[in-house]
Amino acid sequence: MASLVPGLAHVLALCALSSTGQGQHLPLLSAPPPDTRPAGRVPVPDVFPAPAGTQDSVPNDAVADGREGVENFPDLAPSTYREQEKPKPRQVPVIPEPMLFDLMRPLGAERGELEVNTLVRPSIGRPATGVAWAPEVEWAFAPGHTVEVEIPFQGGHLEAFKFGLQGTFGTFRRQRSIHGWQALLERARSGKDLQLDILHLTGHRFGQHWSLFTMQGVRFERQEAQRNIRGVFNPTVFREVSERLVLGLETNLAVGARRRTDWTVLPQAQFQWRQYSFQVGLGADRSMPNRVRPAMAVRLVRTIGSSGH
Repeated sequence: MASLVPGLAHVLALCALSSTGQGQHLPLLSAPPPDTRPAGRVPVPDVFPAPAGTQDSVPNDAVADGREGVENFPDLAPSTYREQEKPKPRQVPVIPEPMLFDLMRPLGAERGELEVNTLVRPSIGRPATGVAWAPEVEWAFAPGHTVEVEIPFQGGHLEAFKFGLQGTFGTFRRQRSIHGWQALLERARSGKDLQLDILHLTGHRFGQHWSLFTMQGVRFERQEAQRNIRGVFNPTVFREVSERLVLGLETNLAVGARRRTDWTVLPQAQFQWRQYSFQVGLGADRSMPNRVRPAMAVRLVRTIGSSGH
């Protein structure tokens, strides 16, 4: 019996050595990892909404609607959270304005555009009646639609009141041309003299430097007891030399009864600086039969809220 005890102890020692050499067996259930979170507050998982009234549950760079990181990853944001694209500006051809028979803002003007300008015409070759000048205000009250108020003076004397309305029909030739309409009413301050122009307006771009603007329609005149109807045609060709300088040739024609035609031909230059424009022209006109006189004009323009045409 005593001899069996050392043998049994030897067998147990071999079993323990064999178990250590073959590696330890993994337990069927692993022990949970130690909790390293600070004690006191149980954090809320990210999948649950933050409780109402907790300020620190929302990061500082997150917006109130939950768009966190949308700026960095716009394609991953839901469509309801994406910024709506701003409407593109209206595509209209950029065409300069005639000097004498000017527009009430360019066709296709944006709503809110405002222009203040004054036309000055010295009396060259005319009786000493003083300088003719006319301040006016033009305002786009709707997209493509403009109203104008003008007060013509002769020297220091107020001569008349002018009111105008202008609208835009649209563009054509792949947005290289534009057309619209204009109605201009002039009423003399004293007496019953009246003049009404109803015109169709068209503008065309030809490449980067050349453009053409035409104004055609009818003119109704009432002077004392006489009433006349004339045809009006005013074409102007422009050459854009640079971003600040535009050269033009303006022609104003008014054809009445008995083949009487009054006309003005005025070469002109327009200088642009920021929201200011200075225009000067020197040419000739005929407003009485068989009498041609020199014509000169200067216009100063201040624009507020340009369309960027």
